Order: sequence, then C-alpha cells, then structure tokens
Amino acid sequence: MKAILGRLSELGLREISKLLTAAGAEGVLDIDGPAGRTQVAFRRGHLAGEVSSALVTAYSSRNGTYCFRPGAASDASEWLPQEEFFARLDVQAKAAKQRAEARDTGEGAGDPLAELRDSLAEIPIPGGAVRVVIAAADPRPYRTLIPEWSQRGWEVTLGDTPRWPDPPVPRLVVVHLPTTATLAGQDEIWLAVVKRAAAQRPPVPVVWVGAMGDPWLRHQAVASGVEFMMPAPMGEAGETARWFREDLTVVADRLLSRHSAGDESDVEAFRDFFLALHVDANPAEVRASVLRFAGTFFARGVLFEIRDTVFESVGGYGFAVASPVHVSRGLAPLEDVVVERKVIRLDAYPEEASAAVAKALGAHRGLDRAEAFPVLTAGECQAIFVGDRPIVEVGGTEVLAGVLARSGSHLGL
Repeated sequence: MKAILGRLSELGLREISKLLTAAGAEGVLDIDGPAGRTQVAFRRGHLAGEVSSALVTAYSSRNGTYCFRPGAASDASEWLPQEEFFARLDVQAKAAKQRAEARDTGEGAGDPLAELRDSLAEIPIPGGAVRVVIAAADPRPYRTLIPEWSQRGWEVTLGDTPRWPDPPVPRLVVVHLPTTATLAGQDEIWLAVVKRAAAQRPPVPVVWVGAMGDPWLRHQAVASGVEFMMPAPMGEAGETARWFREDLTVVADRLLSRHSAGDESDVEAFRDFFLALHVDANPAEVRASVLRFAGTFFARGVLFEIRDTVFESVGGYGFAVASPVHVSRGLAPLEDVVVERKVIRLDAYPEEASAAVAKALGAHRGLDRAEAFPVLTAGECQAIFVGDRPIVEVGGTEVLAGVLARSGSHLGL
C-alpha cells in the first residue's frame, strides 16, 4: 500500500480512524493543520499520539491536510482503543471551547490559547464551508451564538426577515417566528422559506422556532418540510436562554452531520480512502474489512453472495451461525436489491419476508429495522449485505452504501 493523502475538509479525523481501524491498518497519520503539524499512530485498532492543540484544532475545524504512511508504527508510551482516544480528544476540544467562553465573558485573562482560538474562528474550511441561515423576527437570542458556531466552521447569516438567501444554498435554515400577536397575516411568508428549503436537491433541513400555539400553523410547517420544532426562548439572558442556545446547537449539529453524510463528496471520500487502503489486499482481507466497517453502522450483519438458486452467506457478525446460511431466491426484498441496485428496508415489505431471513440467520426474535445493500461490480449486483439493528451515530448509512457499491470487484466472489 502506498501513502494516502487528502484534506480533512473531505474526510475528518474520526472518519479516517474508523476506516483505518476497520482495515486493521498499521502506520502513521501525519496531519498538517492550522495550528501546526502533528501525528497519530495506528496499530491493531489502537491509536497513539499527543492530544495537542495542533491535533485538537485540526480535529475540531476539519481543516488541513493528512498523509497516512503504512508500515510498522513506532513504539509509543500509551496505545488507546479508538473510542477512548477520541473521548480524550473530545474532552480537550470541549475544554478549549469553555476557555474561549470564559475569555469572552472576561474570566479568561492570560489564556495562552486565546489567540489560537481567535484565529481558528477566522479559518476558512476549503470545500467544506457550512452555511447556516437564521431568519429571526427577534435576532437578539442568536447574536451570542454566532462566535461559537463560527468556531465550528459554520458560516452564519442572521437576518430579521423571512426570505430565501442568495446563492450558495445553505446547509441549514433556522426560522424564528414572531409572537402570535404580530404573526397575523404573515404565516405564508414564513412557510414559503420552509417550502423553498424542502424544494432544494438535496433538501435543506429547517429548524422551526416559536409559534407553537397555533395548531394549523404547526401542521402546515410539518407538512412543508420542517425537521425540528422548538419553543421560543423566554428572552435573551438567563439560564433558560442558555439552555435554548445549547439545545439549538445540539439540534443543528445533528441535522448538519446527518445531511452532510449524504453529500456525494463525503461518500466519495469514504469510498476512495477505503479502496486505497485495500489496493494490495487479498479478497478475504477485504471482506473482513467490509464487515468490520459495517459493524460501525449495524449491530449485526451478513454478506450474501448471489447464486443461481440461493443467496449464500460468505461472512457476517453478530448472528449465531456456524456454517454458511442459504436463503432461497425469490424473496421479494432481496430480489429487489438485485434488480434495482439500491438500498431496501426489509420492514417495508410484508412481515413474512423479513421473517424468512431472520429464521435463516437464527434470529428468533426477528430483525430490527434491517436494511439490504447492493454490492456492485461493473454496475451489476454481485452480493448483498444485510444489516440489522442500526447503531445510532453520526453519518447515517450513505457512506456504507457508497463503499459497498464500489467494493464488489475486490471481494473475490
């Protein structure tokens, strides 16, 4: 395997780590970020490296370049499991954020990282700028949010009128409606912004704030495409206002993470990195890596090879099966994956369809929100991955679908 280079704006450090861990890769990831150079070593699913300001900045801002160099990783004083390493990194990122907030309120005088955080807020993220538009009849509760959201790499536009912004298309829209007393006759103007967001391809998620007391307006907002509704804060100061800002930040982060995972550029970055990792791997190693990677999306999974009369399992995890499993051809959801070459939810079909798969896999309690993914070779479906019990995490399953769609020729089936 040769060195793999890329930009953190396309594939973040956590995503890179997930792929390297799934592939069982060993080597060193060199990072050149806005706060300097740093390294993280990988070996058998464990990571080693100093959680420095350079690493925290690159991780938080997703800005900079990386180069993974495969080979024997040098000895380190402490090797940590992937999740423990990122837990420490998250703690340091949160601490830096809290120090910045303390400095902003006059409590952080003499903070040595103050200048670094100020410059971080001004760093443009190449190819990855996240534009957030806030249309608020009362913009005051949002003014203190802008510095924090800017540090996350979000480009925030705050206005007091409900109008669709000029290009480029935003990644998230927040609409904060006037009070009921002043809303009369204006509801269609606010709804028009929601409808415009829903009409984009892909649709732009909308957070709806306020106007919760009008049942008709709530219904129209949901029908128009609003993804989350929140009551308006009671003023711009105090504990309830702080809770509102924290809640809105969490909601915005979830929506942006979920929708950005569906961006073709992100899917391609995952897919290309995965294939680059396995350019010299044998088919058995690739199948094992695919299943380990799928394990970050589903608690149980099985890979079926498509044969003339049956779907035959060639690998899996989480199911108590000791020998190849055979599912007869003709089962509607699996056949639809073969023909339509797209992801299928098994629970969208009659219960007996998923029950047949569950019985073959020894899942006596049935399947839970199982999905079937096509594994393609030259555009034809060669195998099917069935994932069961989805794991709730950032990223959705679009990146898994992208990796599976391109890995067929590497599986040796």
